[in-house]
Amino acid sequence: MFGRALADELMKMEVKLRVMVRDKSRCNIDPGKAEIVTGDMDNPESLKPALNGMDSIFMSTPMDAKIAQRERNIINISKESGVQQIVKIYGAVKHEGDQLTQEHHQALEYLRNSGIPWTLISPNSVMETSLLPMSASIRYMHAIYGCSGSGKVGLVALQDIVRVSALVLTSSGHEGMNYELTGPRSLDMTDVAGCFSRVLGRKILYIDLPEKQLAKMLMKFDQTMTPEKLDLEILCHLRAWKKNQADLVTDTYKKLTGAESTSLESFIEANKETFAKGMIPGSMAWLMRKMI
Repeated sequence: MFGRALADELMKMEVKLRVMVRDKSRCNIDPGKAEIVTGDMDNPESLKPALNGMDSIFMSTPMDAKIAQRERNIINISKESGVQQIVKIYGAVKHEGDQLTQEHHQALEYLRNSGIPWTLISPNSVMETSLLPMSASIRYMHAIYGCSGSGKVGLVALQDIVRVSALVLTSSGHEGMNYELTGPRSLDMTDVAGCFSRVLGRKILYIDLPEKQLAKMLMKFDQTMTPEKLDLEILCHLRAWKKNQADLVTDTYKKLTGAESTSLESFIEANKETFAKGMIPGSMAWLMRKMI
């Protein structure tokens, strides 16, 4: 998510860009706009050609139990290659010692001790990953399901994150900074459902479930979901929301770019077709909700 969006942003600018992928056959980036190289964070030797000669790198790894080791691999080869700046995706949500936090903390401590200048890009929960997966339940059940109660979150748009990331990568004065990025206001999921209702012109409900019931429902509708993946990618975030550990709004984006951060209404409007195309009538949505 972050890497591809940032590559698109940087390709609009006058910079020499190298993109590391694991499989070139799955990469549709124009090779005339960026150098495409292969590499695997689990294989340190494969990183050397990718990082050789780089001034600055953007470091983003999958949300799983290998974050710390993969980022240590990147940092070690970066140091050997003379990289002058590492920009790392971190996070503004306070997860209080869960596995995701432990992995990021280990990687961050290693980065701080590496001697390489660094900057953290710390978004609150991202609109795209938090809300786009809900499109099916919005279209067919006129509902958003969760387990975060009345906890609030300052959701931030991906485009705002990549704009700041591109700025940091291509300008000076950011060493040692942790840029916490959020949207313009903090909302609970009932508020979020209200935003959807206003933009889509249909009543969208927020239905709060016990965590175990939500987990059972999500695994029922996604056969690829494992309990470990569910916990790292979804539930740990919703637990943090419920505890108001994502109830954060900053003016960092405006200070850095001079522009207002993207509102939730603007995000929904920009993705209206995804959320509304094929939306069924309210009476049918009621029946669908009864079947859950």
